[in-house]
Amino acid sequence: MFTKVVLESSFHSKEWLKGQRVFEQNSVLNGVVDGSVLRGSVKSESHKSEIYLTRIEYDKVSKQAKSYCNCYVGRGCKHAAALAHYYLKKIHATTASNFTIDKWLNTFSSEPAIDSVNVKSLLYFLQTNPFSPQDYLQLSVKTAGQKLSGGWSKTLGTEHLSSQLIDKSFVLEEDVRIISSITSNRDYRDSVTTHALLEQLVNTGRCYWSENAHLDRPIGTGETVQATWQWHKLMNNAQKLVLQLDEPSQDIIIVKSQPLSYYHKEFNVIGMVQTNTASEYEARLLNSPVIDEEKLPWVLNKLEVSLGDTIEKLPKPKLNKQLSVSKPNVHLHLSTPFENQPTSTNVSVNFEYEGIFVNPNNREAMIKNPHNDVTIYRNLLLEERVIELLKSHGCKALLNRQYYEYEEHAPVFTMSLQGRQVCLAFIHNELPKMRKNSWQIEFDKNFYYKELSTDNVFDAEIIEQDSGDFFSIGLNLEINGKKIPAFPILQSALEQLPKTVLTNSAFMNKMEGFDPAEPLFVELDDGEFIALSYKSIQPLLQQFIELFMPGALQHDGSMKLSKFQGHQTLSLLDDQGIITTGENKLRELSAKLQNFEEIQAVELPSNLHAELREYQHQGVNWLQFLREYELAGILADDMGLGKTIQALAHLLIEKEQGRLTRPCLIVAPTSVLYNWANEVKKFTPDLSYIVLHGSKRQQDFEDLQQYDLVITSYALILKDIELHQNTDYYYLILDEAHYIKNPRTSVYQAVLTIQAQHKLCLTGTPMENHLGEFWAQFNFLLPGFLSGHKQFTKLFRTPIEKHQDIDRKVMLNQRIKPFLLRRTKEKIAKELPGKTTIVQMLRIEGKQAELYETVRLAMDTRLKEIIATKGLQRSQIEILDALLKLRQVCNHPQLLPMQSAKAIKQSAKLEFLMETLPEMIEEGRRVLVFSQFTSMLSLIEAELIKERISFVKLTGETRNRQELVDKFQRGDTPVFLISLRAGGVGLNLTAADTVIHFDPWWNPAVENQATDRAYRIGQDKPVFVYKLIIENSIEERIQQIQINKAELANALLSEEVNQGKLSLTDDILKTLLAPLV
Repeated sequence: MFTKVVLESSFHSKEWLKGQRVFEQNSVLNGVVDGSVLRGSVKSESHKSEIYLTRIEYDKVSKQAKSYCNCYVGRGCKHAAALAHYYLKKIHATTASNFTIDKWLNTFSSEPAIDSVNVKSLLYFLQTNPFSPQDYLQLSVKTAGQKLSGGWSKTLGTEHLSSQLIDKSFVLEEDVRIISSITSNRDYRDSVTTHALLEQLVNTGRCYWSENAHLDRPIGTGETVQATWQWHKLMNNAQKLVLQLDEPSQDIIIVKSQPLSYYHKEFNVIGMVQTNTASEYEARLLNSPVIDEEKLPWVLNKLEVSLGDTIEKLPKPKLNKQLSVSKPNVHLHLSTPFENQPTSTNVSVNFEYEGIFVNPNNREAMIKNPHNDVTIYRNLLLEERVIELLKSHGCKALLNRQYYEYEEHAPVFTMSLQGRQVCLAFIHNELPKMRKNSWQIEFDKNFYYKELSTDNVFDAEIIEQDSGDFFSIGLNLEINGKKIPAFPILQSALEQLPKTVLTNSAFMNKMEGFDPAEPLFVELDDGEFIALSYKSIQPLLQQFIELFMPGALQHDGSMKLSKFQGHQTLSLLDDQGIITTGENKLRELSAKLQNFEEIQAVELPSNLHAELREYQHQGVNWLQFLREYELAGILADDMGLGKTIQALAHLLIEKEQGRLTRPCLIVAPTSVLYNWANEVKKFTPDLSYIVLHGSKRQQDFEDLQQYDLVITSYALILKDIELHQNTDYYYLILDEAHYIKNPRTSVYQAVLTIQAQHKLCLTGTPMENHLGEFWAQFNFLLPGFLSGHKQFTKLFRTPIEKHQDIDRKVMLNQRIKPFLLRRTKEKIAKELPGKTTIVQMLRIEGKQAELYETVRLAMDTRLKEIIATKGLQRSQIEILDALLKLRQVCNHPQLLPMQSAKAIKQSAKLEFLMETLPEMIEEGRRVLVFSQFTSMLSLIEAELIKERISFVKLTGETRNRQELVDKFQRGDTPVFLISLRAGGVGLNLTAADTVIHFDPWWNPAVENQATDRAYRIGQDKPVFVYKLIIENSIEERIQQIQINKAELANALLSEEVNQGKLSLTDDILKTLLAPLV
């Protein structure tokens, strides 16, 4: 029923093979036969917990099987095929046939056996086939009935040996395997070609030698016999290759199969014949024809090509003395055809037979030895293989066969190697192999090339230059006992690499046409060359990548490098075991640079009016370290982590230690100039400072030497550059250093010309768009550290940005690591309080400041008149209106309902916001921006749209509040603009980590409620709160009043004018309405 043929034919061949793999993976859990249904369960290959229920049903009418499974395929799937394999291997294979069972049961019968036929079976008959070109045994099949007494019926039925025979009910599983093997061999149908198949036939107990055999004597299994090949001489000096048994017998017939078999007529057994040759050649060797002795050398040559090593295991035929068969010796002679053109090499080829040299151009198979009159048979096939081998290594035959000859030899066959690298590779790679194969290699006395030996051992000599910023390194390689400058050698090696190495270092293991296992050849002087192991020089090429650029070497073969690369250079040399000399100072610096955590902690200045957090103290340690070793760097902490206070603490140490004897120049965006001034006043009052700003700043240059800090803007640095160039600064600090990210700008060129003993960059975003911005800042800090701009682009920017070269990225990271200190909020979150409040002082200028003064003067005049008429207490509405107008000017002139104000686009707060927001978003911050003026939110909205910054906005007119909240909480947008009245309470915005109060409400409870939209239960990040305050304006003055008179301040800024009475005095009102300083 479920035979192999039935089961296999019910599946597509691909699914049948897939099912076999599933079965072999032990994925079939169980299987059981239930009548005409085979059921089972199979594990999924990809999801082990998933089980497929499978069944195979046998149709007795059509005698075919159909399969079903609950997988997505449904029918004929690999799971059902796996169940079929399981049945054949696990269930059916272990179940005895009916014939076997009946035979076993009959042994228990107490009644005499009845001589009648019970079960029909197949009988196999072997016989030689004289018509088969290969003389394989022919197999025929007959049927006979098994007698209960144990014999076979004499009536035999003939069966046609075909696949249809398998479907017959009396065919056993072992018969199915035999018939399948026979019928699948289309070339030798009805023939037995393998010894394994013969064994299967014999093991049935129903196999006989010829159809005339006695059916009570099936063939048995014989022992393996040994045999050897011999050349048998016949008449007329002809010979034939025969197989000679170690124990010959006339009863043994050699049977052609793989491997060879034999049949012993007397013992009626079949066994295997064991020889010393490969089994795939044995049957063909048996077919050896009778060969004339003169043709034997030619035949042996042919056999050597076909049989390979097997030919060595065949005996050598005994020939007449006049004939000789020998293997030729190969002779090569290398010469340089033209003395001044060493780009080609001639390779002359000769074959030597018993002292006789033969030109490969001569194709005669036999040559006469003039010394003993012996005829020598050439091994023309071996000669041809030699020529083909030379061709595969680049040798090309010259058209003129007489192109070059030697007096001591017959005319030779000459080939040519073209190209220096081809010649060198042939000499280094191939000649040693040829010598190992006993080839004779000779060099012409004027041959150009000579390979020198090197063990790839380097040493380095470092010279630290007096200028301090650079050092020279010379790398030497020992060749033939002499030290040779190695950098020029490495440069020559680079020329052999694909050009794309410049933009993609990953080529070394992946790029087509380049094999890292192959050596690189470098020519020295006068044809001398060395072979370098690529593995030994790869680290050097990666470290000294400047070798890729023209002009990298000095006249003595050394390289000039920035001392800031010293730590990487020494680390590489140490890792490679390269001995260095002269590097003491550089090694001391390198030890410091390699591990920032080991930098010695410094004592904070006694007059620092702030308590630094641990990471800020580490930042001061790092700045002191840079100063000590006259280095420079980028302090790139996230926004809000206190870069300014770290820099000021560092400068205060310098002053207390007596080193700050000249002014320090701080260049910052205009919007934060006075924030620097306020930080100095607040935290380091011992540092004197001046803000260079305004039209009268020119005269301040005369007094710069009396100040510790000189604070100016990027906008003014260009205008005042000549005055700055005449000043020798102790420190030059660039705040928001990404302002110099473009090296082509005039500002960038200007700051390069300012003289300073030390330099420092402060920025939360050292790179915004591309690595060129990174280079610009480091070129300002450490000229030459990252090579020139073009070199940096080729060596780093293009490979990293365009080709995602991980190796170059790691290399760049390692180079800059000691000179860049960056801590993100996530890294130091444990040190941060839950909420950090930052009061950002800003200054208004130009038309915005003029408008403020205009409004202030008008309000001051008007209020004086009203108060004189109505009194102070009865004038609160007019006072609040006046203060409101001044607060609106602080935000943006366009908030005023005046036509002249609408034309003013300048706003210090909006400019600061639009400078800061992109940086915050770059850092991954989520920002809430609160304002009590919806018209201000509209102005911010317009700027965000212009800058393509995604946002949502919530005001009192918003209807889909929850939809906007969900969008922000999901992370779909980084900015949420919120009207203080509409969203100051009732919202849960814990996705935010930054709150910006664009304008102060200054009722602490209301403002805190707005902040608490982010700073609340569920918040898992530190929250930064920024308050934007215009310096010297009504905003700052009310902030000062608030400290002592919170109730008054609340009332002043509350738009609920009827909340209570204002307790204003004339002095307080004068303070509020005082002019901008």
